Amino acid sequence: MPGPIDYSKLRIIPDFDTREWWDGTRQHKYLVRQCKQCGHKWFPPTFPACGKCASMDIGWFATAGKGVLYSYVVVVQPIVGAFVGTVPYVVAIIELDDCKEADGAVTRVAGVLTNDESEVAIGLPCEVVYEETNDPKIVMPRWRISGSAEHSWKFRE
Repeated sequence: MPGPIDYSKLRIIPDFDTREWWDGTRQHKYLVRQCKQCGHKWFPPTFPACGKCASMDIGWFATAGKGVLYSYVVVVQPIVGAFVGTVPYVVAIIELDDCKEADGAVTRVAGVLTNDESEVAIGLPCEVVYEETNDPKIVMPRWRISGSAEHSWKFRE
């Protein structure tokens, strides 16, 4: 299992576009932006208009926090001080199960897994978990493998 992330070395300041997202993580809710006009969902939440219809009438969609591992990379050289004791760790792209749209578009999010590289493979189901930080206003979402899949694939050296 990767070592702990030293959140005290990260400076996270919620702004106008992300404050509600951070409020959601404190309540253990994983939110993505959603257009109130066309229903399009996207992440990260910092873009203030819909990428499909350009509407600025946007809100939030509370996902179930479950998805499928779409891709991943194993980080062995940390570039941020908070991750020095964490290496090696896996950063994954997850396709959210409940964010598939009629046109086939899917919302993908990135996150740091709690699993070791040996446990990770493309196609495996994942779920969000939440970690408390030294700042009571900031709760960090992480992801973990939550099951198996018949047709998964992993990187080999």
